[in-house]
Amino acid sequence: MSQSLIQSLQRETEGVEAFGQLLAQERDAIKRGDFTALSELLTRKVEVGQGLSRQVRAREAQMQALGLQAGPDGQLLGRHIEAGVAEAWRKLIFAARVTRDGNALNGAVIKAHLEFTQEAIQALRQHSGGDAGLYGKNGKAAAGVGGVSLAAG
Repeated sequence: MSQSLIQSLQRETEGVEAFGQLLAQERDAIKRGDFTALSELLTRKVEVGQGLSRQVRAREAQMQALGLQAGPDGQLLGRHIEAGVAEAWRKLIFAARVTRDGNALNGAVIKAHLEFTQEAIQALRQHSGGDAGLYGKNGKAAAGVGGVSLAAG
């Protein structure tokens, strides 16, 4: 049973690492402004996440059968913890923490992009004299906005 748990932990670690790689790709796509890639990555993240959920449920059942459980800080708790199980668990926890940090970094990158966009919108509004905006809802220059038409011959 311990060998089966070790294999489950290894598969889960691989899944967590795959999710982390998707997060890194997502971060790169955000930086490049590649929204097509972001859509594809989201689909893949959902698939990997669903697979991870199944792996977690299976692993938790195996751990329960062996009298093992995860502590509040990620430590492995139980009366008898085999060295191989402990090592596989340590690798899983490490991968999960690295992935968590990657997810937090993506959140920070998204927040920075959002703040930049909000500041740019605010600057455009101030320059144009308020909420009238430079462009109407149809994407064309709002009435009263001066300048030269790029489409004019």
